[in-house]
Amino acid sequence: MGKRNRAALLPTNIPQLQNLIKRDPLSYKEEFLQQLRHFESSRAIFELKPEEHSTDFQDLINFIAQVSPCYPEETKEFPDQIITLLSKHYQILDAELRRTMVQALVLLRNREMISSTALLSLFFTLFRCRDKVLRDILYNHIVNDIKTSNQKAKNNKMNKTLQGFMYTMLTSAEGAAGTGSENAIAAKRSLDVCIELYRKNIWNDAKTVNVIAHACFSPVTKIMVTALQFFLGNNEDDGDSEDEEELPDIKAMQHKQNVSKKTKSKAKQMDKMVAALKKKSKAKKKAETFNFSALHLLNDPQGFTEKLYTHLASSRERHEVQLMLMNLISRIIGVHKLTILAFYPYLQKRLQPTQKDVTQIIAIAAQASHDLIPPDVIEPVIQTLANNFVTEHCAAEVMAAGLNGIREISSRCPLAMEATLLQDLTEYKNHRDKGVMMASRSLIGLYREINPELLKKKDRGRNAAMNMRDYKPSQYGESHNDGDLEGLQLLAENPEEEGAGEGEWDEWEEASEDEEDADGGWINVSDDENDLNIKLSDDEDSGSEDENGNKKPKTKRLTANKERRLKKKGLLPKDEESEAVKEEDEEMKAKRLQAQAERKEKLAAAQLLATTKILTPADFAKIEALKLAKQADQKLNPVRSGSGKRPNPSDADDRAEGEVSIGSIIGPRKKAKQDYAERMESIKNGREGREKFGSRKGSTERGSTTNKEKAKGKNFMMIAHKREVREKKKMSLREKQVQLHAHIKKQKMMKH
Repeated sequence: MGKRNRAALLPTNIPQLQNLIKRDPLSYKEEFLQQLRHFESSRAIFELKPEEHSTDFQDLINFIAQVSPCYPEETKEFPDQIITLLSKHYQILDAELRRTMVQALVLLRNREMISSTALLSLFFTLFRCRDKVLRDILYNHIVNDIKTSNQKAKNNKMNKTLQGFMYTMLTSAEGAAGTGSENAIAAKRSLDVCIELYRKNIWNDAKTVNVIAHACFSPVTKIMVTALQFFLGNNEDDGDSEDEEELPDIKAMQHKQNVSKKTKSKAKQMDKMVAALKKKSKAKKKAETFNFSALHLLNDPQGFTEKLYTHLASSRERHEVQLMLMNLISRIIGVHKLTILAFYPYLQKRLQPTQKDVTQIIAIAAQASHDLIPPDVIEPVIQTLANNFVTEHCAAEVMAAGLNGIREISSRCPLAMEATLLQDLTEYKNHRDKGVMMASRSLIGLYREINPELLKKKDRGRNAAMNMRDYKPSQYGESHNDGDLEGLQLLAENPEEEGAGEGEWDEWEEASEDEEDADGGWINVSDDENDLNIKLSDDEDSGSEDENGNKKPKTKRLTANKERRLKKKGLLPKDEESEAVKEEDEEMKAKRLQAQAERKEKLAAAQLLATTKILTPADFAKIEALKLAKQADQKLNPVRSGSGKRPNPSDADDRAEGEVSIGSIIGPRKKAKQDYAERMESIKNGREGREKFGSRKGSTERGSTTNKEKAKGKNFMMIAHKREVREKKKMSLREKQVQLHAHIKKQKMMKH
């Protein structure tokens, strides 16, 4: 009887029927066919009025999607029917019913019952729906589905189809009336999908980048800003969300399992943690995938940048968006070394101390400078910075920002600086403000290396003054290829890894010591042999005695460096030079010539290696190892590296696709004095969590208890000897009653 009742209720109880079909599909095939016929009739009725919500039709769609793997032949037309309904009526469908249809299609796609291309094209179209929850579902499925399809190998056919469809979606938003239009919403979501797939290293080709580049000219501000942020952001740092998850602490879990009760659930949890660690270690062992920056994958950088500048010049967007456009233009100019001559007068108008975000505009001007731009174009920018920022009536922070900006521009385009202006700027090297002083001295240090002729003689330094005879200033458009052979020079110095014994490393150390002596110039350091000779000599100067047995004072010999300083101060005559000075000059000249000869030999060896040998992957790996060793040696021994100077902290930022950080423009400065609002905010923050200042009279909160309260908690044997306790034992019944009445009366009075 119970089975008959259950069979009678199955047509109306769809969840129970779904459960039974998954257990035994053959036994309940008739019931399923009955529900399938019911679905066909409901679909025909639904197409007459698609805007109405039907709960029965929604349940039938969910039911057939769940059990379709059990009856693949009977349900082969079901996916196409749902796709047709969504394609025709997606705008007027009920939100809940539309969501159910999409989830049913996602379920069928996960079971490989629908092709990816047809479904994803429909999902991109559904981005036009005004349903935020539905758009999130579509976005997550599209990204995960494309990632899964390209996991084993690149599915180029599907990728090209979808990229073309996304380009169509972006172009459809060009005629959109506003940000809230349907085409604009769909284009924004399609752009988000492109960017996410690029960051996940799935679509990292030039076509994807140029589809995103097309969005930079969109009339919809949200789409344009998203595309600009993609090109300005660091795309290589963003990875899968799985990689960002924190790893479990295995040691803590093992310790917890050892000291606590052992259960099956804890053992399963431990196994899951170990499996997660193994998966993470396998991912680390995979070959590294190199991802070029998006700026390098642009098809036509010059045309793209010119179009961007035209859009910027005629734009009426808010200041933040214009700043992003300027930043992107300058980055592309710096990376590809383009020439957009009209961009520099545009920046020059905004180089005012009162301009909003002026430090970022100075950094943009530095990013847009390189050695292939005519110096006549960059010179007015430097002159504007000097006139508007580096003057005595400006604040110290403004002067430091101006000097640092001039330094960053001059390091990229050194020919744009005039000698008169440079010598004027170097006069701030003794300024009272530390930031201005350091900015001016960094400018002096820069031109000591690139063009010491522009500096005054007193600012050139010893090394630059000594090398002035051999110095040849670089001309406009001249390129130096010596730096390209740095890795080959290192490889030529270490030809075979197997034969790199003690002799070869000793020779390398001697060469580096010669370079140190050559660059160290005026430092006179005695070697070990001279020290030994001094200790063993029997001259009269070293510890000799006179006739009376008293030690004679040692005669100090002037070094060449000290002798020059004394002559400069006028304490010694300048007419004649001593033998020590002449000998040292000859030694320095010989060492300088020897160092130049060694450099030429290394360059010739590197050029010979480049023309006679085909480099293998092992050679490239060895070059990288030698470069790392050289960098480590430069950090530990800056004088041995040749420069004797600390590395510039802004160099690391400049290597990141030509970006100039705002910190390098602002420079180091003291903490500014707080104004009234900042001081009041600091006072309020200090009062948080602190009790209110004032009298504690009437307060129930006390720091401690009274002596009477403490006595109540004491052990009786500690207070048995006290007079109050002994008298209390001797009290009569009447005395106890009087005391109790007095206590009750006192308590009543305290309440009132």
